[in-house]
Amino acid sequence: MTRVEVSLYGDELEPGALVGPWVVEARVHAGVTAWLYRASHLSTRAPAAVKVLRAEYNHVSEVLRRFKQEADTLQALRHPNIVEVLEYGELRDGRPWLAMEWLPGESVDRWLAHRGPFSAAEALTVMEELGGALHLAHRLGVLHRDLKAQNVMVLPRAEGFTVKLVDFGIARVQVPEGLSSLTSAGAVLGTPVAMAPEQIRGQSVDSRTDLYSLGVLLYQLLTGRLPFEGPSAVEVEEQHLHAPPPRLGERVHAPPALESVLRRCLAKRPDERWHDVPAFLGALREALVPAASPSWAAGLYVDVRFPESTEDPSDEDLDARDAALDAARDTLEAAGWRFALEGGNALLAWRALPEESTARAHAIEETRALAEQVLARARAAAGSAIQVRLHAHAAPSEVTPDAQGHPSLVGGELLRLERWTTGGAPGTVTWAT
Repeated sequence: MTRVEVSLYGDELEPGALVGPWVVEARVHAGVTAWLYRASHLSTRAPAAVKVLRAEYNHVSEVLRRFKQEADTLQALRHPNIVEVLEYGELRDGRPWLAMEWLPGESVDRWLAHRGPFSAAEALTVMEELGGALHLAHRLGVLHRDLKAQNVMVLPRAEGFTVKLVDFGIARVQVPEGLSSLTSAGAVLGTPVAMAPEQIRGQSVDSRTDLYSLGVLLYQLLTGRLPFEGPSAVEVEEQHLHAPPPRLGERVHAPPALESVLRRCLAKRPDERWHDVPAFLGALREALVPAASPSWAAGLYVDVRFPESTEDPSDEDLDARDAALDAARDTLEAAGWRFALEGGNALLAWRALPEESTARAHAIEETRALAEQVLARARAAAGSAIQVRLHAHAAPSEVTPDAQGHPSLVGGELLRLERWTTGGAPGTVTWAT
């Protein structure tokens, strides 16, 4: 049998190759100037994304400078929505490498392909998080210059998601001759689908250039399509330079205020765009989340505690307290109530009430009946060693959609607990006045 030896350290590294303390597991992307691998730490087994320069560019000074600048830039930009750099070094042959946190998600463009456009609330979440990352970069004098769906990672969470901005390979880097078509593998010049007119023309750029790209991304999030599309990069660039941006309303329902925000983002002249990220985000919030108008809501505050004479609760006492809270929570959840606060010995549940006075009065009576039911079930689960108090209140409140589009209690009397949850005897429902 012929034995074939495979070098682990060719231009493309093989699984098992060592990059500093990182063990290569698999290649995940082949870029123009660099390879990207999934790797794990030799001792801790922690995962990482490791970028290694291709051998053919190891003596190209501009590419080397850009690679090092990406590492330096990421080390300077510490932000929860920017990919974190873990380590930076060189292989034995001199090729630089960069280890970054492993992001267990997928890029926005892939996310869109799988599930379609984002809701308005989801799009606002993306803009808020990316906006915070860009604002930090701009304050430190760093422009991303390649903000696009492929460079934004969506990371699922137990509730909703978060996003991270990656690939600072051309942040404030002069264009090296002969590399004008590089992609997002670490030496990206820019991508026609999201480039501002001044960037296409090779003119000076500033933070408003990134804002243009942010507008392109916002349009893509809401519609699932790019604002300018064509069979060639040249045609797409011509549209960015000369064609008016399409109206959102041609593809999705959009309020006029949102159309106005996006149109200003995609203005051809930088001086017609938002002057910075906070100004853009403020306008976007107003367009997508109108000022919360007071509406009525009912609140039930369940307070489970030990008698004052209890000095050192036993395990059984602690279990009884938890059982009482669980019984209250399950009863309220089954009735469709939402939770604004959950602690070790208390919870605040709420529900919106009708605006019409007669219907609201009927809903308050239903709340009274539910409060008695919650109290009874919590007391039954608690036993005799635990005191259960239940406070109830109905008042004008501020309710707005959260990042997932669900109603969220954000202001009003119900959140001022100290005003309506005092007093009350164990085993009773106390209504605030």
